[in-house]
Amino acid sequence: MKIRNILRAVMVAVSFVIILLYIGPVITVGEVNIGTLTGFGIAFILIIYSALFDKINSFIKNLHIKKSGRILIRAVSVVLCFCIAVGGTTFGLILSKCDRDNAPNDVGVVLGCQVNGENPGHFLRIRINAAYDFLNENENAIAILSGGQGNGESITEAQCMKNSLVEMGIDSSRLYIEDKSTSTRENFKNSMDLMRRCNINTNRITVITNDFHEYRASKLAEKCGFECTCYSGKTPWNGFMPFATREIYAVIAQVYFGG
Repeated sequence: MKIRNILRAVMVAVSFVIILLYIGPVITVGEVNIGTLTGFGIAFILIIYSALFDKINSFIKNLHIKKSGRILIRAVSVVLCFCIAVGGTTFGLILSKCDRDNAPNDVGVVLGCQVNGENPGHFLRIRINAAYDFLNENENAIAILSGGQGNGESITEAQCMKNSLVEMGIDSSRLYIEDKSTSTRENFKNSMDLMRRCNINTNRITVITNDFHEYRASKLAEKCGFECTCYSGKTPWNGFMPFATREIYAVIAQVYFGG
């Protein structure tokens, strides 16, 4: 009985920790995405399991008596283990690219993100700040600012980044605009085309984006023919997990399966 109560208490505690880690974007910007829903879903399952602990365990035990029930339990267990293995491995890869590579480089590609009117959104501001640090650390480097214009944006993401960096003191001659892209894959394809037109003769770039996005972005860049180093902008602790979890789905679709 004591072990049973401990297990139930642990499940409730873990569920509240998960909610704390995933609720940040909902509170701050009202955003709900597949990452947020995944976190909330896991927390909900743990709470329900804790509340109906005896009934659920009894149901599983009765199900196990029948041959068809044992097959179902094993099938569910295999699928669950597979999902945990793939998700956990992918999450580890995402974490592996969250730090900044301080190796000097001459070309940074800054990936666009949401613009609110003419002002950078929260995540774009993080990328702009990272680009500013990169350009200050690499005094001879240039930056390709890549991003088109989406719904609700009065100017292109590339122009917004340039405006902000110039206001922060970066010489505009070091900034190249690529303002046609609508996806991460297009960011690199169009940046490669721009580099060729401008006689920037290198395929070695530094990818500048949010930490949770860095792994997928660098892999897509490699598929376009670039050699990459990473220079990420740090996401606050209360916003990292929802977007890192969303990235798991995106990495599986775009990197593993090329979607």
